[in-house]
Amino acid sequence: MALYENNEDLSLHAASAELGVNRSSLFSWLQQYGTGKRARTKAMRDNAKETTDSERIRQLEKENAKLREERDILRKAAKYFAEETRW
Repeated sequence: MALYENNEDLSLHAASAELGVNRSSLFSWLQQYGTGKRARTKAMRDNAKETTDSERIRQLEKENAKLREERDILRKAAKYFAEETRW
């Protein structure tokens, strides 16, 4: 069960074939004894996709401002060190 629950790319059919277990048996075991980790992971991904466009734009604008500030600092530092090495 852990093999299936911890690998999001693995289908139930592939997991049952790899384990040598009947698919319906594996499915019933998952319902009875599974941790539900795979379902929780999927729900978290779905919630992350619900981020609105305006929120995403706001995040990108903030990141853009930070990158511009870092770029300006590096430009100033490069200019400072270039002037310092002229003799």
